[in-house]
Amino acid sequence: MKNSFKSVIFALVFGSFMTTANIVKANDRDSASNEVILVRGAEANFANFMTKKAKKLVKTSDWNVFIEVVTLYNDSPSKFMTLSADKKEAFVTAVENIEVKLNKVRGSEAKVWKQKVTTTAAVIKVLWNYQSNVESTDTEQTVAPAAIEMLGR
Repeated sequence: MKNSFKSVIFALVFGSFMTTANIVKANDRDSASNEVILVRGAEANFANFMTKKAKKLVKTSDWNVFIEVVTLYNDSPSKFMTLSADKKEAFVTAVENIEVKLNKVRGSEAKVWKQKVTTTAAVIKVLWNYQSNVESTDTEQTVAPAAIEMLGR
């Protein structure tokens, strides 16, 4: 009797442990596929999706600019932050064109990718705006001390 009771307790504990482990594993897998922005690896999955669903768009310069900027964002933040104003404008235009194309593609997966593109573009724009604000503040600080020295003479 004691032996079978111990076996039942062991089976219950082991079963609950395995169930918990499977739930945690499923949650990890789901959270990885539900990234909000196009982070490392996600841009490659997006490129695969677009290659299948939007073959003409993938051959355009808009697509090349978009992939270049997102790749720089993920791989080299210093190069990403030093992009020219022309490249930044081209990126904004590319995002708009990609969003238009994704609106035309049927399926829920296209809607998810569109949301990720929109969110990624918003994050990138915020970083660029922050950089321009910091640069303008730095310019003001370097000019101000020179004016004060001149007044003191």
